[in-house]
Amino acid sequence: MKKSDVNTYSNLSWYPFSEDPLLEPKWYKPRLCDPAFLLPENSPDNNWHIFAHNWIGIQHFVSDNGLDWTEKKMIELRGHSPFIFHSKGVWYLIYEKHDSSPSSLSLKEFRENRSVKVTSSRIEICSTTDMEFFSKPTVLLESSDIPFAKTELKIPRLSRPQVFYDEENGYRLYFGASHVEMCDTKQKATLYFAMAHSDDLLGPYKIENDAPLFGPDADNEYANLAVGGIRVIPVKDGYVGFECAFGWDPENNRSISNLIQIESKDGINWTQSKRKPLISLPEDGWASRYITSCDVQYMEDDYCYYCYFSGNAKKRIWKFPIYYIKESLGLLLGKDPTPRKVFE
Repeated sequence: MKKSDVNTYSNLSWYPFSEDPLLEPKWYKPRLCDPAFLLPENSPDNNWHIFAHNWIGIQHFVSDNGLDWTEKKMIELRGHSPFIFHSKGVWYLIYEKHDSSPSSLSLKEFRENRSVKVTSSRIEICSTTDMEFFSKPTVLLESSDIPFAKTELKIPRLSRPQVFYDEENGYRLYFGASHVEMCDTKQKATLYFAMAHSDDLLGPYKIENDAPLFGPDADNEYANLAVGGIRVIPVKDGYVGFECAFGWDPENNRSISNLIQIESKDGINWTQSKRKPLISLPEDGWASRYITSCDVQYMEDDYCYYCYFSGNAKKRIWKFPIYYIKESLGLLLGKDPTPRKVFE
């Protein structure tokens, strides 16, 4: 698998694969968001895989070309914000959960002793070797251990976990903490971006200085309301982040989101790229309300970067003056504009 540098990502040209979404939710679960995907070269069965969540839980989709997707099964009830980490022939599904449905407890234990219900937001992990059967989940991090996860909230909340490993730093767990509601739409957006570390994949994980890595910046036109969802990509000379940042648009007097690029040499201190946003909100269409999350990988056979992302729009119920929010998954393709050598 290709491992690019920061400059490569900064020079990519991005364009939408289609004006329509690739994956749409069913009518009874109208939001499908926070995609995490596997390329065929990185999966156990040489298929494409996407994990995304709706209000019921984490849904698994499979494809043989990355464009036409088949819904497979629900992986974790009430799971949110999935991420896939691969190590030594095992694929780990890492996600956030915040209700009392059975998780690290068996259904029998849950029924016999309801006092052991866990209702706090926490980050969990389960594993698979074949993308068919997943292990019993265990907890990696509790929101009650993160002081700033309760900022502006009554109940602390974590979101969008990601795990990376290198020999120098061990395991790094990036995650979002707390959230805010946009004053004009009530859309929820992650407030802080944070990191915990551990010598073991299963923890325990600790944060330093009881503080996030960063939060919204009043001087940043793109991220002055919330950091939103951030996907981290390790590269040769550091890290690149794809941030679905939330900011206020004074011209149109509304909150908006943009997909921007952030960069870091050490994974701790982050700066915004000088390049323009990869995506800004269109005036209409399926993603005209907000861009909310994404996942990015390089497809070597296509000499192309794939970015699956989620976006939403307000939809009217038939001819009635009743509206709901529909969230779907789309695809961006990133190309290096530098001419590629075909023959030596």
